[in-house]
Amino acid sequence: MISLQKLVIPGIVIGLAGGTIMFILAFSYYPQKHVNINLNGNCYEFLGNAYEDYKVLELEEEKEVKRLQTQAIGDPRNIVPITFSGPEKDTSDFANANNINITYKKSLDNSTAIIDKAILKGTILNGDLKNLVNNSYSNNTGSFSKTVLFSLGIQSNPHITSEESLQISKNINQFTINEIKKIIGNNDGVTKAECRSKIVYEDI
Repeated sequence: MISLQKLVIPGIVIGLAGGTIMFILAFSYYPQKHVNINLNGNCYEFLGNAYEDYKVLELEEEKEVKRLQTQAIGDPRNIVPITFSGPEKDTSDFANANNINITYKKSLDNSTAIIDKAILKGTILNGDLKNLVNNSYSNNTGSFSKTVLFSLGIQSNPHITSEESLQISKNINQFTINEIKKIIGNNDGVTKAECRSKIVYEDI
């Protein structure tokens, strides 16, 4: 009669070996980074260089939004309300380095050392804001400076009319579409794909 021990030990070994093999196979076939683009009902998958170009486009798009906003605000002496969020140290560094007049700041509970985030509201002169937007983009080699444009928000203010806001939105939409067309035209990492994106870019 075969002992229970002789059956259990080989079973454990086989199970461990099988699990390791499955993990290696899953890791080997882990899908590479990609994004699904729907342009005028035609859908594409951006992989490799196309995906990297799209990530750069996201940064350029954010910069262009804020460039047009500061342009609409006009006078460099105009006071602009802003928001900013990020790790506690980065938020403090941002406020100190950019002449931010802080009107509100809240740190999320980080007693567990898992959450490290702070949110601030404040004001800045439009001239300083213009410099901040340009410098954040041109000096984007550090991990913090890369996130400034995404972490910074320009709040509603009397210097930008509703008509100007609408025009900025239209300009950004066309800017993005033109850049997406360039990526598709390069055809480097671009493939036809099933339409899965909820965002549809329409060239009108």
